[in-house]
Amino acid sequence: MRLKNYMLVLIIAVTIITAGCLSEKTVESAGTAPIEKNRTTTETTTTAKVLPVENRSAEMELAENLSRCNKQVLLLQQALNQTMKRLENLSESYKACLVEVETLENQDKNRGTCGDDTIEYEETNSILNETMGIELLPDEEYYHRLISAIENSRESVYVMMFLMKYDPGDSFDWANDLIRALVSARRRGVEVHVLLEDSLEDNRAAYEYLRSKGVDVSFDSPQTTLHAKVVVVDGEIVFIGSHNWSESALYWNHEVSIRIESKELANALINYFNEIKRGQ
Repeated sequence: MRLKNYMLVLIIAVTIITAGCLSEKTVESAGTAPIEKNRTTTETTTTAKVLPVENRSAEMELAENLSRCNKQVLLLQQALNQTMKRLENLSESYKACLVEVETLENQDKNRGTCGDDTIEYEETNSILNETMGIELLPDEEYYHRLISAIENSRESVYVMMFLMKYDPGDSFDWANDLIRALVSARRRGVEVHVLLEDSLEDNRAAYEYLRSKGVDVSFDSPQTTLHAKVVVVDGEIVFIGSHNWSESALYWNHEVSIRIESKELANALINYFNEIKRGQ
């Protein structure tokens, strides 16, 4: 009897304990599920809030990039417009240059192939040389004959010149050639005397250059104007006419001078030179 009661009590106890364990598992499971559910809900909510922010940031960045691109396009368009204008200006300048070159070439052709005019000019010079010792020197002929005379001078060179323009920065300037030829003659021992018009500022550079090289150079009196264009070489060759010593007169302008071989005329002009110089 006691044994039965004991077994009964033991069975009840096991049953109660088993029921309690099951209850705990059920409660634990029941408690865990809400936690996981809450975590899922939280994560979903968080994701739902973050995604729109990320999309908004990407749109703003895209808009900024587009704005920068538009600005660069405008700058490139402006640069292109400026380049096109420069090309148009260069094109116009090039066309003008071609016209000028063609004009000069035509002038040279006319000058070299003028037929009867060339023959007439040569015949005139021949007659003048034979009868009077005079040579006509139009335009560029003056420069070529004069620089040859100065380079071959042996005793003296006298120059009276209204305008003597020295431009050392110009590599092609016949006036520079003539002025430097005077210096070379002085170095060879030739007497070189130069008289210039006082009122022209363009004469200052030539005056300073010649003076620095030991050439006897002076200005005429400020009260008068020296408008002569005369060169006397070795007391017997005279160059007189309209040519000044400037690039325009020697190369571009229509000028005319004459070359005369005459000791009497040369001496008279040297005396005239000295009178003007003494009257300063």
